[in-house]
Amino acid sequence: MNQLPASLHIIKGRPETLPEKVRAVLGAAPWLSDPKSWNRDEFLEQIDDAMWAAHGQGHPIDQHLIGMLISQIEVYVKCWQALQSEGLVCVFNAGQTPGKNPYLATADKALGRVATLLSELGLSPKTRPPSRPTGRFAELIAGP
Repeated sequence: MNQLPASLHIIKGRPETLPEKVRAVLGAAPWLSDPKSWNRDEFLEQIDDAMWAAHGQGHPIDQHLIGMLISQIEVYVKCWQALQSEGLVCVFNAGQTPGKNPYLATADKALGRVATLLSELGLSPKTRPPSRPTGRFAELIAGP
């Protein structure tokens, strides 16, 4: 008798391939392979949509955090571009001393700040609230 627990029956019916709608939002951002394709306005729209989907509201003070987030992502993208062309190792002291490219440390700091800001905005996977109920009883389930 090889029966699955009741809690796993929903997983058993999962499709073999991802639906196109899901595939469009998963995976790496296009600017990772082409840093010149970074678009702050497009990112701002995505953040606004994510904030609305996650929280169903916005607050004027969030625009400052979102501005900082965009700024830090731009720092990261610029560092990523430089690392792509210059490499991870640089030579200092008139070619005598090899060392880490300084863009690596800057990118690392910017990435940490991005993660912190995403958490503050409730947009990281760990801090994102569960999906809001939909359907006939959504308003009742949501509460007052």
